[in-house]
Amino acid sequence: MNFRTFALSAAALLGMMGSAQAAFTGDYAAGQWATAVTNGGNGTAAIATDGSTLTLSSSNYEPFTDLVASDVLYSITLQSNVTVSFDWAYSSADENGSTGDPFGYSINGVFTQLSQNDSWDNQSGHVGSLVLHSGDVLSFVAKSTDSIFGASTTTVSGFTATPAVPEPESAVLALVGLGVIAARALRRQAR
Repeated sequence: MNFRTFALSAAALLGMMGSAQAAFTGDYAAGQWATAVTNGGNGTAAIATDGSTLTLSSSNYEPFTDLVASDVLYSITLQSNVTVSFDWAYSSADENGSTGDPFGYSINGVFTQLSQNDSWDNQSGHVGSLVLHSGDVLSFVAKSTDSIFGASTTTVSGFTATPAVPEPESAVLALVGLGVIAARALRRQAR
C-alpha cells in the first residue's frame, strides 16, 4: 500500500462519518416523510418545492361543526443516528389564541410543545442539538384542541440533520487499523 492508497482509505473512513444535510432535501426530502391527520381533521403539512421550509396548518372548520381535537403529524423514521436542529415561526388566528392550537415536535410519540399558551402574538424559536437515534420517529406536530375558531400556521426552516460523531474509540480503532495495514504494506515494499 502506498501513501496515496492509504490517504484514499482514510478519506473513505472519514466520509463514512457523514456530513450534515441542510433543509428538507436528500434523506429528508418531502417523499421521505408521512403526513397523518387525526380525527378527520383538515390540517395540512407541506414542504416548499425547493426544500427550504415546512409549513404546518392546524385543523379548522368554519362554519361551526363538532368540537373535535385533531393533530397534524409530519413524521419520518430516522435511518441513522443524527443531531437535528431547526428554527420555527408560529402564528395563530384562533379566537382563543395559541392555547387552542399548540405547535411542537414529538419523538416516538412523546410530544414536546414549543409554542407558548395564552398568547395572541406571533412566536418563534430555535431547537438545537436534538439527539436522535436510528429507528426513532421524529414528527412535527400542529395540534388543534377543538378544530374551530381559527387555525395556527407554523413554518419550520433552517432544518439540519448532522450525522452523529462515531464513538471516539471506534474512530481511533479504525485509524489504528489503517495504520497497521499501511505499516505492513510499507515493510513489504522495503523488502
